Amino acid sequence: MEFIRSLFTSRKSPIVETDEVYPLTLIDHLAPARGSVLSETLRFDQVLDADKLHDALTKLIQQHGDWRKLGGRLRLRLNGSLEIHVPREFTEERPAVHFTKQAFDITIEEHELGIQLPKLADGPSLQPGPTVFDQFNPIPDRPQTWKDYAYSDRPILRLHVTSFTNSTLVTLIWSHVVFGGCGIKELITAWSKVLRGDDDVPALLGARTDILEGIGTAKDASVPFCLEPSKITGWSFVRIVLGLLWALWMHPKVETRALCLPRRFVSQLRKTCLKDLENADGEGKGAFLSEGDVLEAWLARFVGEARGDEKSALIMNALDIQSRLNAPWGAGGVYVQNTGVCTWTSITPDILLRGPLGELAYVIRRSIQELATDEQIRAQLRIFRSLGHTKMLPLFGDPNSHVMNFSNWSKFNLFDAADLSPAVVPNSPSLVGGHVGKPVYMHCQAVGENRMLRNCFNITGKDWDDNYWITAFLYPEDWEKLEEYMELTQLHISEKTT
Repeated sequence: MEFIRSLFTSRKSPIVETDEVYPLTLIDHLAPARGSVLSETLRFDQVLDADKLHDALTKLIQQHGDWRKLGGRLRLRLNGSLEIHVPREFTEERPAVHFTKQAFDITIEEHELGIQLPKLADGPSLQPGPTVFDQFNPIPDRPQTWKDYAYSDRPILRLHVTSFTNSTLVTLIWSHVVFGGCGIKELITAWSKVLRGDDDVPALLGARTDILEGIGTAKDASVPFCLEPSKITGWSFVRIVLGLLWALWMHPKVETRALCLPRRFVSQLRKTCLKDLENADGEGKGAFLSEGDVLEAWLARFVGEARGDEKSALIMNALDIQSRLNAPWGAGGVYVQNTGVCTWTSITPDILLRGPLGELAYVIRRSIQELATDEQIRAQLRIFRSLGHTKMLPLFGDPNSHVMNFSNWSKFNLFDAADLSPAVVPNSPSLVGGHVGKPVYMHCQAVGENRMLRNCFNITGKDWDDNYWITAFLYPEDWEKLEEYMELTQLHISEKTT
């Protein structure tokens, strides 16, 4: 389709014959990654030297082997797929990183929007979401889609630094085609090492040969995908698409907010769910539940209650495969590419709306365990190979469902990965304590408007005090309901755990 379209348009990817070509991987090519440009913003409570940050990131790309891949440009091939073209030499005209900065001669709290930025509260709280930063931290010439990369000479990485007299916002923007959550963690970690002058910068692995090559092929994946019988096809697929279109018509506007859930709240919520399983008669009795299982169950129940009907839930979850797939992963380096597959969990209305919350969390846990095996990941990769770069991921479950999407970046520990302390300006405020050069808040968002992002939750991770930060994409009328839901939950779990 891209090739046919190219025959009728004058837009072409600019090609420089001397560029070095790097391939993309199986998961990089999938439509969900292709359709997103991601932005990660970190707040520091010190003033950072923006030029030092830029110099270190450029040095990582220029001087550390295949990290140069991240200084490349996306290019469209004749078959419609994408690849990366890297300048043989980075220059001012063709830099490794697109760098911009701005500075305000006021404190961040003196800015009318800065005072609204998310901060820790006494209990669970709703706070302004990432879209606040779009006004507060305007970034000129910001990319919106993969086409903004492929039809220009724009580098893959964009670094934008906004400085105040007591704080700094550091924003990285990149095409999701190149990497996702695990990749940004590895990039920030390596960037921090270069900034400190460390000698142990890890090699970037898998840049020239896909680690998944040969995995998930017809010869490799002999076990069928266990959810195949529940694949939504034909009229059932039409039905779920019509449901999504109806939701778009009835609720055209989606808003983002940040949820801050204190450590004690999450701990009590998990204890309550574990007690639910202790009192259960079925196979979940005594089972393990992670904090992520519990938070997803709690948020899924809210969506089910807020929608006010008896529909099932179809929960889609991102799952990183690096610790789960038996592949020839290299030692002594890191993979900065997309390494996520999906899990699909079907929840009946009874369990979603009325059963003990622990039972709902256990259904999610069991579904993840079932799909996270080496054999099932290989079976899913076989499905991915049939999709190419144009087809969306299939759905598995009840077509009469509310579709909910979750991504949990807690395991990437981004708060700890970033150490930009060498860039702290002398005499900067807040140079005491254990978090100098460490982020105090962060969020990730998809750049540009996407009205399909609804009933979505991105669990960014835990801060230094183990408080959870979550970005939610919901309807405007949902926020008051969510505040009431949090208050009722607080009362309920306090009674259960005292």
